[in-house]
Amino acid sequence: MKKKITMFLVTTLLTASVPVFAVNTGDIKDQVNDNNEKIDVLEQEKSDLQKNKKVINSELNSILEEIKNTSNSITNLNSSIQSKEENIRIKTDEIAEMILKIQEIEADIVVQKERISEQEEELRKQEELLASRVRAAYKSNSVNNIIFTLIESTSIVDFTERLSFIERMVSKDHEIMELIDSIISTLEVEREKLEASQNAASEIKLSLEQDRVTLEDEKSSLERQKATLERELDNQKSLEVEKKALLDGLSAEERRIANDIGDIMEENAALEAEIQKLIREAQETARREEEARRAAEEAKKQEESQNGGSVSVPEAPKPSTGYIRPVNGRITSPYGYRVHPVYGDRRFHTGVDYAAGYGVPVVSTKSGTVILAKYHASYGNYMIVDHGDGIASLYAHLSGFAASYGQKVSQGQTIGYIGSTGTSTGPHLHFEIRVNGVHRNPSDYVK
Repeated sequence: MKKKITMFLVTTLLTASVPVFAVNTGDIKDQVNDNNEKIDVLEQEKSDLQKNKKVINSELNSILEEIKNTSNSITNLNSSIQSKEENIRIKTDEIAEMILKIQEIEADIVVQKERISEQEEELRKQEELLASRVRAAYKSNSVNNIIFTLIESTSIVDFTERLSFIERMVSKDHEIMELIDSIISTLEVEREKLEASQNAASEIKLSLEQDRVTLEDEKSSLERQKATLERELDNQKSLEVEKKALLDGLSAEERRIANDIGDIMEENAALEAEIQKLIREAQETARREEEARRAAEEAKKQEESQNGGSVSVPEAPKPSTGYIRPVNGRITSPYGYRVHPVYGDRRFHTGVDYAAGYGVPVVSTKSGTVILAKYHASYGNYMIVDHGDGIASLYAHLSGFAASYGQKVSQGQTIGYIGSTGTSTGPHLHFEIRVNGVHRNPSDYVK
């Protein structure tokens, strides 16, 4: 009876311990995989942030270049404005000098006008004198008088004297007429000179005024251009502040994401440590189960020996110490950094990918115990087999399972079938080797 109870206990342990271990590690693995999904999402967000930062940095550099060009343009305009102001100052000085010259000319004109007035008065007197003589000669019929005066001469001497007197009178009239002509000519020349000087000075002043107005207009145009550029510069500097604020915000968000990733990785490390603890406990349980199994077999042998019979117990198959390929197919993506075929960014590939057609059997790389078989958003249908000594293998993107939780599998036994479930671009097997929960290069194990 005691032996039967022992056998019952051993059988109970053998059938109960593995599923409990599988459920516990399965839950933790689920949490780890969920965390890995979160890390993937955060890494993608981080990658997007870095791309945005690159774009904004490029935009910021363009803005800084525009600010530099605008500042240079403003500096050049300031130089042009200063040059215009200097030209305006010179023109203003020239206008002031010309105004003084015009004032001098106008003063000369006043003097000349006084002289002209005097000459005009003299001309008036001479004209009156000439007119009076002409009137007198007309009234006295001077021609007949001259002839009568010569006829009445009493002698040649008297005639000569009378003729000489008449000649002097005629000569005097001619002198008066010539003086009048001279005065008129002089007046006309003086007037023309004064008018020419005044017109020339006025034209020079007008030209200078026009030059100054042109310079003032050019200066105003430059100042308007400068004001426009200064507004552009203000807008560019506002954009610079805005872009820098965006960069600061993205950097802060990037730091937050990095911290979140760090926290999740720490949590994963703790979970992996828990898995290793469970694996060690499972291995210890398996050792005790093996000892119990052997004790049960020994007890059964003794019981059979006492009962006079013997039953041959088949020897348990010895597990292989090496690793075999889980599927026959070429490696399409090795272990290490790569460009992700779905997300398009550079990230670490934690296993190797084997190409194979849909439904091709996938075998266990080594004997062990199935500790997880379920669906995952990234891995799709995937399975983990524990091989002892902290080593486990992972098989992802399966179309279906051929083994279940807690099942012991031998090396080369079919455990699933090739598929394209989860994040996948086609039928293949994603295969990993993990040592104490840390992924290793499968090519170091599978030759």
